[in-house]
Amino acid sequence: MSRHSRKKAGFQSAIQRVAKPESRKNASLRYDAAQTTPENAAHWSQATPWNADMELSPAVRAKLRERARYECMNNVWLQGMLHTQAQDLIGTGPRLQILSPANDEALQKAEAAFQEWSRLTRFARKLCIARMTQSRDGEAFIILATNPSLPGVKLDTMLLDAERVTSPVTDSDTDDDNQADGVYFDGLGNPVRYSVQRTHPSVSGGLGPSLTIPASMMVHLFRAERPEQHRGASELAAALPLLSLLRRYTLAMVKKMETSANISGVLRTTDFEPGEGDELTPWKPFALPRDSFVALPRGYELTQYNLQNPTETQQSFATQVKCECARCLGLPRNVALGDSSGYNYASGRLDFQEYDKFLALTREDLAVSCLDKILATWWAEYDPFTPVPAHSWHWDGRAHVDPVKEASAETIRLTNKTLTLADACAAEGKDWLNVLRQRLKEEAEELRIRKELGLPPPASAASPAESPATKDTDEQ
Repeated sequence: MSRHSRKKAGFQSAIQRVAKPESRKNASLRYDAAQTTPENAAHWSQATPWNADMELSPAVRAKLRERARYECMNNVWLQGMLHTQAQDLIGTGPRLQILSPANDEALQKAEAAFQEWSRLTRFARKLCIARMTQSRDGEAFIILATNPSLPGVKLDTMLLDAERVTSPVTDSDTDDDNQADGVYFDGLGNPVRYSVQRTHPSVSGGLGPSLTIPASMMVHLFRAERPEQHRGASELAAALPLLSLLRRYTLAMVKKMETSANISGVLRTTDFEPGEGDELTPWKPFALPRDSFVALPRGYELTQYNLQNPTETQQSFATQVKCECARCLGLPRNVALGDSSGYNYASGRLDFQEYDKFLALTREDLAVSCLDKILATWWAEYDPFTPVPAHSWHWDGRAHVDPVKEASAETIRLTNKTLTLADACAAEGKDWLNVLRQRLKEEAEELRIRKELGLPPPASAASPAESPATKDTDEQ
């Protein structure tokens, strides 16, 4: 055997030794979290190697959905968090801005037409409901339907409960790798069609006749947390055990305080011997007159019931649970609790920076997965002869805590050209073209009225050579 052959044989035997099952098994012992011991066996007993769709089976999603709905209906804090998140995210609704020249009146009319359509169909309100449904149920479905009662464009949006999107009876027992409980997709994971029950399963008493909705007419909103995930689970899944525990803890504290308030005192024996005197009837209550002295038989002692106020403990525990629940929804502490009394200005702004990133990313995802599809369908009916123009979506801006400082900072950035008017208006949810047009109209109207009344033009309209500031500077 040559030297090269011996070297190759030794290398192959080394590979075989590494590939032995015993070696792979011993390699996992290097990770403490990969070891199963009597202490952690129960904790990790529910860990599975399943894919996302198997983990989120129809039964699991239904149970999480039902419990999340129940908790939202009975927990004022959770209900308020969902409303706050939807209102901060959607607000008065998205506004379409077509990126076109300022003198294109046709596209300006299209913006106004879409805004009017949004108002007639209450599009903003439906988006708020869809966002709350996504957070609570895990997913929201919007069908693009035709509404003959609408003037102009007949497109309308219809919200569906998640349980209406499910596989029909004929497909429920089939093992199809390209479907996930009513969502059918191609080999790349792109949705192709959806199976929708004609009526809600609770009304029909189970699965009934179904409709097939093409993916182009369906908007499916959910937060995917794993690859190859095609259905969504409630975003409150991790917080549901804590929320139920908080409600039980609060009710227990209330019951304890009520019991403590109902019992004024306790009568107990000290050196009472059996057979001495008459025994008291068990659990026999009695009342004492006001402003009186009490004489008790020998061997009895009357003490006032010790009232312990657990308010501070309960408040600390409740705040901790609420903050943990808010993390599932991406809410900062002061937004979740609706209280910024413990914050200073800098701390509040710091928390809102991360919150604004969450809102921006969620709005971008909503624009790609929902708004652009709805606009394409709306535009095909509004102007079928031209393609959808380049556009952007504007949302409500956040009100500044200190408007004077913010306005001063914007003026400086606009002056040194590190900020554009489009960006400044977009931060407040406004269309910069509309702002510019309105401002120029107001200035032109002011000049016309001043000219009619024989008044001089305003200082801002004076030429630099005639402005007082320039004149004083030249003289100096």
